Amino acid sequence: MKKSFVRCVLSFFCIFLLSCAVASQKNAKYHFQGKNEWSAMASDFRYPKELEEHIEKFLGIPYLWGGNTREGIDCSAFVKQIYTIYGIDLPRTSALQSQWGVKIPKQSLLPGDLVFFGEADRDSVTHVGIYMGNNKFANSTSSYGVKYSDLDEPYYSLKFLFAKRVR
Repeated sequence: MKKSFVRCVLSFFCIFLLSCAVASQKNAKYHFQGKNEWSAMASDFRYPKELEEHIEKFLGIPYLWGGNTREGIDCSAFVKQIYTIYGIDLPRTSALQSQWGVKIPKQSLLPGDLVFFGEADRDSVTHVGIYMGNNKFANSTSSYGVKYSDLDEPYYSLKFLFAKRVR
């Protein structure tokens, strides 16, 4: 009788611990119910065609560190200006922009999400772009100005830190 009581108590305790672990996992920052969850989180400006039309107005503007005009623009000013079109006032620097939004896995990127690059070992953000779909993102590069780049380009592949979704 005592053995069955002990087994019952141990079983209850194990089930309790497992349910606590599962509950805490569901509340974790990266728990996702399914592939439609990310789509439901996407805001109104996630239409690639509309976003692309806004970005095309910036293509070819030369890079200028600290720049914020058609004569020259840096990566964070470019992102800030695109988001301003949609009524979102982001901070001016990529490091501050990286503190906004919800961190998302790379495989869940949607058009309009922000992609951040830098030095992982120093945990420093040095570059930001706007994901456009099909592994492409728009950004202001020091060598070519505002253009589309690919996340698999060697430089960006090495420097990718994380992505954020801003509502």
